[in-house]
Amino acid sequence: MIWTIPNALSGFRLLLVPVFFWLMTRGTTVGAVLGLTTFAVAGITDTLDGYIARKYGSDSDLGRFLDPLADKILVLTAFYWAAIGSGTSLVWFNIWLVHIIALREIVITTLRMVRRAQGRQVVTANEGKAKATLQMVTLSTMLIFEAGSRLFAEFGIPPDWIHSGTVWIVIQTLFAATLVLTVISGFRYFTVNMTTAPLSDSGEADSGEDGTE
Repeated sequence: MIWTIPNALSGFRLLLVPVFFWLMTRGTTVGAVLGLTTFAVAGITDTLDGYIARKYGSDSDLGRFLDPLADKILVLTAFYWAAIGSGTSLVWFNIWLVHIIALREIVITTLRMVRRAQGRQVVTANEGKAKATLQMVTLSTMLIFEAGSRLFAEFGIPPDWIHSGTVWIVIQTLFAATLVLTVISGFRYFTVNMTTAPLSDSGEADSGEDGTE
């Protein structure tokens, strides 16, 4: 059966991406709050589809392709939104740095697809899991600041705090750490998958729909 519950959740997450982007580019309080909510819902579906696939053994080839694809499109969409400053008064990240993240994801996803097409085992390095977590923390923090500043303004509270040096340093530090770990995990994923045997201490076979790269 192609459309298992995990696959349906991954497909739903893909559909949420344009909704998220449209909301965040409105430049309104409602858009920012609903955009944050949409991002959170997408994150929940990511957790659910992996849990269900593991618990009920309903992982599939489609799921192994669709789940990480949905994750990457959502994350890259959010990063590019932040880099172009669409709907916000701040340009959070340099767009060329986001290009590096995008290039890494494209290369590793292509490697994953090629190896699976060849019937070879794909090994997930632990750095990939840490990278995915840090990406979500960075984006969630930024989206919370965005929605919070607009809500404050709606209630007559000056939102100048979002322009403060402290907030800027927090976001930039998180992004810098994310960028470094993204690049490191990319090299690690590539080198680990030069062999078919999974690592015994620093990696594991990517056999489910919740595998991260």
